Amino acid sequence: MSQQPLTYCHTHRERYLQELFDFLRIPSISTLPEAAPDMQRAAQWLAEAMARIGLDQVAVMPTAGHPLVYGQWLDAGPQAPTLLFYGHYDVQPVDPLDEWLSPPFEPTVRNNQIFCRGASDDKGQVYLVLAAIDSYLRTEGRLPINLKVIIEGEEEISSPNLTPWVEEHREMLACDAVLICDTGILAENMPLINHGTRGLTYMEVEVQGPATDLHSGGFGGVVDNPFNVLVRILAQLQDGETRRVLIPGFYDQVAPPDALEERLLAQAPISDQVIQGLTGAPAAAGEAGYTAAERVTVRPTLDIHGMPGGFTGEGKKTVIPARASAKVSMRLVPNQDPAEIATLFERRVRSLAPSSVKVTVRTLGLARWSLVDLNEPAIQAAARAYETSFGTAPLFMRGGGTLPIVADFQDILKAPVVMMGFGLPNDNAHAPNEKLSLTLFQRGIETVIHYFTLLPQAMKAG
Repeated sequence: MSQQPLTYCHTHRERYLQELFDFLRIPSISTLPEAAPDMQRAAQWLAEAMARIGLDQVAVMPTAGHPLVYGQWLDAGPQAPTLLFYGHYDVQPVDPLDEWLSPPFEPTVRNNQIFCRGASDDKGQVYLVLAAIDSYLRTEGRLPINLKVIIEGEEEISSPNLTPWVEEHREMLACDAVLICDTGILAENMPLINHGTRGLTYMEVEVQGPATDLHSGGFGGVVDNPFNVLVRILAQLQDGETRRVLIPGFYDQVAPPDALEERLLAQAPISDQVIQGLTGAPAAAGEAGYTAAERVTVRPTLDIHGMPGGFTGEGKKTVIPARASAKVSMRLVPNQDPAEIATLFERRVRSLAPSSVKVTVRTLGLARWSLVDLNEPAIQAAARAYETSFGTAPLFMRGGGTLPIVADFQDILKAPVVMMGFGLPNDNAHAPNEKLSLTLFQRGIETVIHYFTLLPQAMKAG
């Protein structure tokens, strides 16, 4: 491979950073209706950037929700493999705002880190791929692969319109492999390839008691408090000692890792002490009988995310609220079915509810788990690209998070999905002070350049 793309990305590092900063300044929060103009602005910014670096057929394409952006470069010829790159331009809300040390949409560099919402998830990682494409085309005039790019605006709201769009455009998106840079590595010198993701079942439980809020002095003890009921129900969804989920049938379909994956998990430098250090928690916790590496990757979970309702202001108010609710999610592993888990969850909640209240259970989101064959040439090319750039071979581990589109890409496009990210566990994705390492931004560009070069060799050998 010519060294020119690598040299170019280094000498133009400052330009790439400034362009990324322009992208980051757009508050593209997909979950907020009032951010719709900013979503359109972010999509248009991307389209202009993709056209500027030399992609063809660039278009902002409508969906039933926020638009996505498509572009391609198909001049490598029919003998070269075709890679589809997927990313997203939408970001999470910034709450709580007062915990940010700098404005959430003003990129700020501190301690070799870019602080801004979307820096790691996923604008920074999207843009480093565009920078790699730019470096290649400006120096070589061509890519060694055919390339298609789709960048959507609804990943942070579970991509409700992406799968139908992919199904409708499956011929246009036909490819030999899919690349996703929306994951992370374990440390700046410890690359990681995720060869799977957990699924997700996201539920909401609402408990309705009296017709209106009541004075606890006048009615406490004779009317069930919806919050009291809700807390009792939630407490019976998980064992307090073993942390096992107490939903009948929840574990029936869980497939254990095979012998190869058990060996890979044993090599992962993840321990209770590491988790404690990363999070600042007094101690690690989780399902009894499993290591930290197992608990965060190959075991299912149940978590409560919020309990709106009642009085939460300053001071006191002795109220029995009319209703209380909770949002609960369960991360799932092979071979758990998200819809079946939703049914089992609702059945368990209703079995615990007293007749003194009315309980409503809603399904807010379902996503499937995914697994990728480690022997796929596209995966092996990614491993070599990491090793070339980082100077050390990557580890292989399932990701603990959920990327709904991975399983859909595998089913619809019949192509392996390569999850090659450059974020860190402490990047504060979805939290205040989100960040991305400047070192990893640059190394990410280099790694993607190497991947473009190595993929045709791996596909030919495979």
